[in-house]
Amino acid sequence: MKSMSKTTIFSNWHTMRWVAFSLGIFLAVMAIWYKDIVTGFLSAFFVFQAVTNTGCMVSQSCGVPRQQDSQSNEESEIKYTEVK
Repeated sequence: MKSMSKTTIFSNWHTMRWVAFSLGIFLAVMAIWYKDIVTGFLSAFFVFQAVTNTGCMVSQSCGVPRQQDSQSNEESEIKYTEVK
């Protein structure tokens, strides 16, 4: 369990993950500077997402899955029924 969390934290640091981490640190400094608790929670949210590589901003887990084109035209054809 510990080794998995270490690999998650210390690997795969791409540009968007650095941006989220930097934004979280910036918001943390502003929260301390202005003594604002809401900004502190927001900064903790961004830092948590960046460090754990979760969320839609830093990981690729929020992408829409591709549709497979293995279906034939007959299966994908829409059938209509006329209602009188």
